[in-house]
Amino acid sequence: MKSKVYIDRRPLATLFLLEYKNAILLLISFATFLIFISSDNIPSGMSQQAYQALIIFLFANFLWVTNIIPLAITSLMVMGLLATFNVLGEAQVYSFFGNKAVFFIIGAFIISAGVSSSGLNKRISYYILSRFGDRPHKLVLSVFFLAASLSHIMPEHAVAAMLFPILMSISKRLELKSSSILGKYMFFALAWGSVLGGVVTFLGGARNPLAIGILEESTGTTIGFLEWIITVAPPIYLIMIMVAFYLSKKVSASTRDTEVLKEMFSEGGGRVSKISLKEIKALIILVGTIYLWIFESARFGIANIALISAALFFVLNVTNWEDAKKEINWGAIMMYGGAIALGKALVETGLLDYINQNYIANMSFSILGFMIVVLYLSVFLTEGVSNAAVVVMLLPVVMKTAMALNLPPVLAVYLVAIPSGLAFMLPMSSPPNAIAYSSGFIKSGEAFRIGLVLNIVSVAIVALFALTYWRLLGIY
Repeated sequence: MKSKVYIDRRPLATLFLLEYKNAILLLISFATFLIFISSDNIPSGMSQQAYQALIIFLFANFLWVTNIIPLAITSLMVMGLLATFNVLGEAQVYSFFGNKAVFFIIGAFIISAGVSSSGLNKRISYYILSRFGDRPHKLVLSVFFLAASLSHIMPEHAVAAMLFPILMSISKRLELKSSSILGKYMFFALAWGSVLGGVVTFLGGARNPLAIGILEESTGTTIGFLEWIITVAPPIYLIMIMVAFYLSKKVSASTRDTEVLKEMFSEGGGRVSKISLKEIKALIILVGTIYLWIFESARFGIANIALISAALFFVLNVTNWEDAKKEINWGAIMMYGGAIALGKALVETGLLDYINQNYIANMSFSILGFMIVVLYLSVFLTEGVSNAAVVVMLLPVVMKTAMALNLPPVLAVYLVAIPSGLAFMLPMSSPPNAIAYSSGFIKSGEAFRIGLVLNIVSVAIVALFALTYWRLLGIY
């Protein structure tokens, strides 16, 4: 029997547009960019460099939002445009790849690779799940807190990717159907735990070092590793407690599932080998690194500690370059170099001063109103745009607005960086969400509704701590 051949009868023009829509959109946007950046119709009081920085900024934002080309390529193009149009000096533009925030991120990626290749992360994961996950609701809570804990010391996407196959094997062993309540909330726990844990330190998401890099380049001030944790951990931990309570209420205890879980972990327990020398070395390096970040970062610098610790994983033969290359997201590194350059251009050309004098200074903001607007704008933008792009788009303007309100720019970093990491609604909003969606247990409509509530509640909690706890810490 001959197989049927499908003939697409749509008009040729329609097929052409569908096939090349990104290329056409890119050409149109680039042509529009050239028209505007070459224009002599510059707003009164704005310098030519500031005008060109504005056009490049808007062009980059359009590309980041539409994602018609990779984010990293947009950032590289931004650096080329800034140098080509002399918005910043060529040497200065390309020097931003030497920013210490960029090297901290490289070091953090290598540390993550060392922990992964040693097998330490899998041992910790299996130990936690086998010890505390022998019942359905305890399994879900174990997944949630394990993902959150690991995301304190590893990139959140790496944590989700590592735990995903373990959870898939559990779901297959339990013979869970796509409509399973346990399956759904097990993968929700994976995504939400990874997202929340990644906000607490500099290691869970590169957006935090990026924000601090922009702060340093713009104002010369910085935020230490321990200072960040002290400020951010309390509101995030409160959100975690609320999410854990919600998860435990949603998962029912099935006798069959309980028995299978006990049997599965009991069988696996006998096959777990003794801890290896590589794991011991990885653990010592990791503990030493975290200790130095917390107590000695002001003396040695977090980027220097990260790079020395990363080197130790090679010196002590814990990992090799082939394994490390798999963990280092070079696209992210390239993006952050361009992002920091663009943020610096907005400051040095006087564009932010112009915006402040002509627009922001005339607005009447209360501190509460300012915080609420920035927090909600950040959290909902990050649902559709890369969180790093959100930081680049908002942070320079928010810092300038904060200073106009006699608030320190450090406050602006927290108001933008924290909510830009709290993406719960959509699969494209963060890698952990996308990984959890791929399990087949999560339906988009339900995830959107629950995620929307989580977004609103999370921002409300952060705002409450910003008005009370942060003021007690002397942030503003």
